Amino acid sequence: MTDQEIILQLKEGHESCLVHLYAHLDKVKGWVLQNNGSEDDALDLFQEAIIVFYKKVMANEYTYKSKISTYLFGIARNQWLNQLNRRKKYERRVSPVGRQDRMEAPEVDLLENGDTPSLENYLKTALEKLGEPCKSLLEATVFLNIKMDEIAQRFHYSGARSASQQKLRCLKRLKNSLSYDVIMRLR
Repeated sequence: MTDQEIILQLKEGHESCLVHLYAHLDKVKGWVLQNNGSEDDALDLFQEAIIVFYKKVMANEYTYKSKISTYLFGIARNQWLNQLNRRKKYERRVSPVGRQDRMEAPEVDLLENGDTPSLENYLKTALEKLGEPCKSLLEATVFLNIKMDEIAQRFHYSGARSASQQKLRCLKRLKNSLSYDVIMRLR
C-alpha cells in the first residue's frame, strides 16, 4: 500500500490500514537499540509516532513532504532524544557531581558484620542498583502512592501513560534483578 493510499484510507475511516505502518518498525527499533534503548522503548515510541501521525492526518495537518516512514522515524527519534535528555537532566539533579560509586548487592550468606542480610536491605540494594530515574520513580509510585499525572509532571514525561509505561519497564528491570531463592531465604 502506498503512502497516498494509506492517507486516503485513514481519511475514509479505515483505521485498519495502520497495520501497514508497522513495516517501518524495524528502522526505529534498530536506531533505539543503538542509542541505549530497548525493544519495548522502540515499540512504545513507534506507537506514539503512529498516534501523532494519525491525529495529524485526521486534522488535515499532515503535509506530505516526505515518506510516511521518514515522518514516523523522525517523530520517534525526537521523542527518544527528548527522553534521553530528561533522564540526563534528572540524573544530574539527583546525583552529586562525580559520584560513580554504586552499591553492590549484599552477600546473601553473611554481611560484613557477620549478620544475615534482611529482606528489606536486599530490596533496598536492588532499588539502588536500578539507578535513576527508576529508583525515584518506583519510590514515588509504589511507596508514596503518587498519582501518574503528578509523576508525569515531576519526572517530565509527556503524560500519565508514558509515566506508567516507564514504571512498568522499571518494575520489570527490578524483577529481573531479584532472585526468588534469595528472597525465600531472607523471609
